[in-house]
Formats: sequence, C-alpha cells, structure tokens
Amino acid sequence: MNGDLYPPKDTIPDVSHPQVKQWVSEIDWSKVPQIPVAGGLPDSPHFPNCPPDDEVDKRSCWWSCDGCVQPSDVVTCPNQSDWGLTYDDGPSVASREMMKYLNSNKISATFFIVGSRVLEYPDILREQVAQGHHIAMHTWSHAGLTTLTNEQIVAEVRWSEKIIRDATGLTVKYIRPPYGDVDNRVREILRQMGYVTVIWTLGWDTNDWRVAMNQIQPDEIMQTFENALDNRELIRSSTGGPGGPVTLEHDLTDGTIYLSKQIIPMGMNRGLRPMSLDRCLNDASPYQKGSLTDQKANGGAGNHTSLATKPGITTPGNGAADYNGSTAQDTKNEQGLSMSKSEAKAMIHNGAQTMGYTVMGLAMVASLMMAL
Repeated sequence: MNGDLYPPKDTIPDVSHPQVKQWVSEIDWSKVPQIPVAGGLPDSPHFPNCPPDDEVDKRSCWWSCDGCVQPSDVVTCPNQSDWGLTYDDGPSVASREMMKYLNSNKISATFFIVGSRVLEYPDILREQVAQGHHIAMHTWSHAGLTTLTNEQIVAEVRWSEKIIRDATGLTVKYIRPPYGDVDNRVREILRQMGYVTVIWTLGWDTNDWRVAMNQIQPDEIMQTFENALDNRELIRSSTGGPGGPVTLEHDLTDGTIYLSKQIIPMGMNRGLRPMSLDRCLNDASPYQKGSLTDQKANGGAGNHTSLATKPGITTPGNGAADYNGSTAQDTKNEQGLSMSKSEAKAMIHNGAQTMGYTVMGLAMVASLMMAL
C-alpha cells in the first residue's frame, strides 16, 4: 500500500483533509444526538473516563459507562449453540498462525481490522479474505469513539473503510468500536455510514492481550473461560431467548494465538460451534459492497459453514433508528447476560481499569516478540 495516500499510522486522521470534509458533508447532522464528546483518562486521553453514576446521561445509552445496549447492537448470536468467534486489532504477523489453525479445523472467524495495520500487512488481510474469513472494522487508530468529535469519527471510519476496500475490494459492514466505546451519538454516525455496531457478550472478553502486557497468567484466562462456559444459560439473545456468545480475542501475538488454540476446543467440547459473526447472525450479505463468490471459489474457510437460513433468526440491518429519544435500559432480559445493569457496569469498569492501552503500544509489543 502506498502510505502517502492515507493518514499516518496510529494517529487520529486530520479532519481538515478535503476528502474528510467531503465524507463529513454526506452525514445528516440533524439526526445525530447532541451528546457531548467524552473526556479521556489522564494518561490515555482517548480511553473514555466514566463520570460518577449520577452524572451519566441515561439518554445517551453509553455502553462503556452504563452497560447500555440498543436493539441494533450485536452482542450475542441468536442460536444458543452458535459461537461468534472474533479477533481484534490485526492484521499482524501472528494472524497467519491463527488462520492456519482455523483453516485446518474448518472454522471461519471474523477479524476486526485496524486501518493502520493494513498499511503494514495488506497481504495478510488479502489472505484472510481469500481463505473465506469475514472482515469487519476496528477504526484507524483505535481511539475510543465517544472521546472523538463528530468529524474525527467520520475520518476514523472512512479512512479505514477506504484502505480495506483498496486492499480487498470489499466495503465492510460491521464495526466494533475500540473498547466497545459507543453511545447514541456514535451509533447514529456509524448507522448513516452503513455500519452495524458490534460489541461482545459480557463475561466473554478473554482479556488475552493482558498476557502480552504481563498483567495476567494464561491459566487465569483459561479458568475465566471455563467459568463462562459454566454459565452459558445466562446468555440472552436480542429477542430475550437463549443466545450464543460473541467472544473477544486478539490476533496480535504468539501468546494470544496460543490461548485461542486452547479456548476453541474447550468451547467445542461443551457443544459450541465457532463461526464468523456473519454466519452466527445468518447474514447472507455481510458486506456493504463486494461479493463472497470469489472467497468461496478459493476453497477457504468460507466453505465450511453453510449460509442456509436458520428458522427464527433475523439479520441485523442499518435502517432508521431513533437514537435521539433513546434512554438507557437495564441489561436484564436484553441482549447479553441476564444480569442487572449495576452488575454489568461493574464488570465493564473492572476491565476498563486495565484496558487503557493503545493498539500502537500493543502492536509494538507484538513486533518485539516476533523479533525475538
């Protein structure tokens, strides 16, 4: 990829760029809720800093600070036995080992791509597509989106969209906001750009990246995953019935790949069927533009799971939504775990205390490990 055609790696793109101005002009700003830009942590300005509980605006439906999800958010799989297998922050050199394992076991996965990493590893991204995996977006610089201005959000998404399309010919449809940081302002901007917001099932974040940061031992992650498996009956789909998990992992280092290789058979032995997010959602059109025909013809992982319609499962869309009038809902009986909002919020906050990292920093750790 010609780096001169894109913003600098791991930085929030310049909103004064003519291309960004054009993208910004395409948004109907009258439909975007007037929610203030969130503040960040002192040592990590683009990781959201949650205010006290009584200062959180319930109308904003701010997942990071209130555990709030909207019906349009993807948090679980509709089928109790389906497992949405997802990886964030790549592509990286380590991605190839993960892809090799998945392909040997006839498993497809969803890779949430950071635009800056495509500048470094476009060939690996193309290999993921050729092998039939599902590609989605994780923004350009991995900044918390609620900490960005409206124009910065557009720039982060559109530049990532462009470099992925330039490398693969596909315009992605699903986006996971970094740290799951989303509120109704962010949701509406993403919706107008054609995106479906994806978070993950509470309790099913593996925290695998913490091993690379020497913050946790692999055995602790395995035990946490075992505990999640023991409590699968708590998962609720968007319709309120039993649902399947959407996990959060990373294809960044040998360590995170090793953990995934251990976790996948653990889940399969308990009756879960790992698959890409589009398959767990039964979405036969998983991209805004582009076709899966070429992927299937290549005989990759995309051939291993049928896209046949599953009874009772609906595909998420990006139609009109009223984010201006929404209020925060208790997560009980909604998508995710059947727990109270306070319990959900505590879980999010506990993770947030150790999540104030940048993709650039973790990518540097990955590069150093690969060099050893």
